[in-house]
Amino acid sequence: MNATAIVPAAGAGERMQHRLKKSYISLGGQPILARTLQALDSVESIQQIIVAVYPGDEQLCQKEVLARLTLRAAVTVVAGGATRQQSVHNALALVPDGTQLVIIHDGARPLGSSDLIRSVLALAGARRAATAAVAVKDTIAMVSWKQATVTQDLPRGQLGIIQTPQAFERTLLAQAHAQALQDGFQGTDDASLVLRMGIPVAVVTGSYANIKITTQDDLLLAELILQGGRLA
Repeated sequence: MNATAIVPAAGAGERMQHRLKKSYISLGGQPILARTLQALDSVESIQQIIVAVYPGDEQLCQKEVLARLTLRAAVTVVAGGATRQQSVHNALALVPDGTQLVIIHDGARPLGSSDLIRSVLALAGARRAATAAVAVKDTIAMVSWKQATVTQDLPRGQLGIIQTPQAFERTLLAQAHAQALQDGFQGTDDASLVLRMGIPVAVVTGSYANIKITTQDDLLLAELILQGGRLA
């Protein structure tokens, strides 16, 4: 199996309230983005990694992250877009035609394991599209915040928290992005673009440790996980 990884890492990280952009903040002595890239690089079928960074940060990424790593896969840095979807679209244009699968993993999910990455790739190879997800622990409801009212409980047993990695046949993902661009549709992730085409997305059980670092609280939790406070 021949796979290319796309790493959207172009967010400004304003909710972190940190002097550095999120990708370059230290987690256990390494930039968050560095840990994400190492996890992807540990999977032998991933031959190329394309990192979409905040426009203008291409050299910063090379200096602060890539120059300090020894990676097996070839790495390309590209300017991201104003949205996550645009960042993935920019990176997708650089994926070689011979690539069978494209796996997308958030730059801010540095604790995704190589086993999880392999599982998502394997399922996408069999079923065209796959994502990691974990079961919802809390009760989820529809809420009218304007009226301060709970309007509908949702069946928790049928809900999941969608994570990355997500993997797709290259041609399917390219078609999904092209269709979304044509329709002016903005999805929250790549699986949503594929689903709107009527293509089912298979699910691999993810990990509660595979958190997306968005706030200072997330960073503290990630540090605890690294120190051995592992979540299932």
